[in-house]
Amino acid sequence: MSQKILVVEDEAEQAKPFISLLSYKGYEIIHAENGVDAIALALKERPSLAIIDLLVVRRGDEMDGYDLIHQLRETEETKNVAILAWTGHFVQRQDEIRALRAGADDYVSKDVEFGVIEARIEALLRRTARSASDGKR
Repeated sequence: MSQKILVVEDEAEQAKPFISLLSYKGYEIIHAENGVDAIALALKERPSLAIIDLLVVRRGDEMDGYDLIHQLRETEETKNVAILAWTGHFVQRQDEIRALRAGADDYVSKDVEFGVIEARIEALLRRTARSASDGKR
């Protein structure tokens, strides 16, 4: 059974090739374009990992990526989902710190080569699998 990854990205031109690469690598991908939909999908689908664009567009009362990370961590059913924050619009150290403090497990910029992102995904999924098996003892 393939592992489920929730990709939260509101820009279709960035989401499509990234989702295609992850699908090609054997992951089951679920996609949300905003924080509200991401929360609903995470509760329904129970992904192992969420990859969250920090600058998901705010519309009305919706949340940005930082808010979404915080909400996933505060919700009992999603608090153990591994979270990879990613961004292409800024790469300042304080943004990385803010994402990690919100609850992200890792952070990467979108301009990094796919192999680096893939390796980080694999590492996060390994940690999640180990934590789950430790909790079953």
